[in-house]
Amino acid sequence: MAARQLKVGLRVRDLDRSFGLYRQLGFRHLPQPQQANLRYLTFGHTWLILSHVDKHGYHNAERESQTRSGPPGLGFVLVVPAADLDATYALWRREGLPVTLEPEDVGWARIFYGLDPDGYEVMFEEFPA
Repeated sequence: MAARQLKVGLRVRDLDRSFGLYRQLGFRHLPQPQQANLRYLTFGHTWLILSHVDKHGYHNAERESQTRSGPPGLGFVLVVPAADLDATYALWRREGLPVTLEPEDVGWARIFYGLDPDGYEVMFEEFPA
């Protein structure tokens, strides 16, 4: 079954902090005790794989250099549905994370954007009931 899942991988600096944050956002943990430097999570049918930036290998030295020198995930946006946008926004603020677009109604949903602990952009969307 896992081979048919969409998977997104993010390299993070503090594996425990990122893991805890995404768990608070409703991601479910898929324990993989044999992989100490990775955390597997799911949200619906999508997997999120967090890997420690310093403890998980790179394909080659050039990719490692580019990853370490540039802002993480520039141009990448992870979109996460929120059952309660106000509660998610409050969590984001409580965690001291940057908000790049304050909550707003865009017609089809209420949304806000923020940066996770590693600078990855995350958009949250709450659809009307």
